[in-house]
Amino acid sequence: MCATPAEAADRYLFDRIHSDLSNDILDGIVPVINDFGSSRYVIGAVLLTTVLGAEKMRDTGLLVGAGFAASSLTALALKRAIGRPRPLNPEDTRSMPSGHATVAFSAATALAHRYPRWRFAFYTVAGGVAFARVYLGRHYPSDVLAGAAVGVGVTRLVLRRERGILSVRF
Repeated sequence: MCATPAEAADRYLFDRIHSDLSNDILDGIVPVINDFGSSRYVIGAVLLTTVLGAEKMRDTGLLVGAGFAASSLTALALKRAIGRPRPLNPEDTRSMPSGHATVAFSAATALAHRYPRWRFAFYTVAGGVAFARVYLGRHYPSDVLAGAAVGVGVTRLVLRRERGILSVRF
């Protein structure tokens, strides 16, 4: 089967990041960065901030949680609809979009909304997560770009309803 130019470029970039950049230093650092896109850490942080945080922190947790929920559900639906195989595990057809990139960029978008001075740091960490997913061989570059787009786009839509989200009390 002939690859399209876009597929060939995606594979080329994957190989450059996954294989050519591989080294002992990144092998030690990248798995740690990867964890910043893990749902379990975001869920834990959201629960802690909404239950134990002061008002601003609680409100931030609610916004991060709402963006996370909406973007994660969107990414899951897209994964099932697209069914793209992972680069190193073709039996797993949940590659597009990257869930870790979706989560990281969703959190970065909500946090940047609340703390604009830290925007660069939030998006740098999210970009690191996206890089990690390709470096670790779990996704193609287009998978993480799609995840970033879902995370940012859906969370921005959620943030339009900020007042309603922040009216939640428990």
